[in-house]
Amino acid sequence: MSRHDVDMAHLQRLARLDLEPDEAEALAGDVAEVLAYFDQLAEVDTEGVEELARPVVPARPWRADAVAPSLPQARALELANASQDGYLRVPRTVEED
Repeated sequence: MSRHDVDMAHLQRLARLDLEPDEAEALAGDVAEVLAYFDQLAEVDTEGVEELARPVVPARPWRADAVAPSLPQARALELANASQDGYLRVPRTVEED
């Protein structure tokens, strides 16, 4: 096993992908290439290079926080797909093992 053998079954579960075996094999190669590139980046000598706090300037500046009226609970519940006992109901996103 090489350093970048990819457990595609695990990745598919995490990403909720349904791939055919040939697609998974091709993707495993791509993932391994990306990981190998990260290894190359890790080898770059960054001694003496000042760390950038924000290398890219945000497109929009932050707005000031301001108190504003919020959506009333009753209206939010009206707009929801599902509600129960005054709360919004949403699909489960975390599965128990």
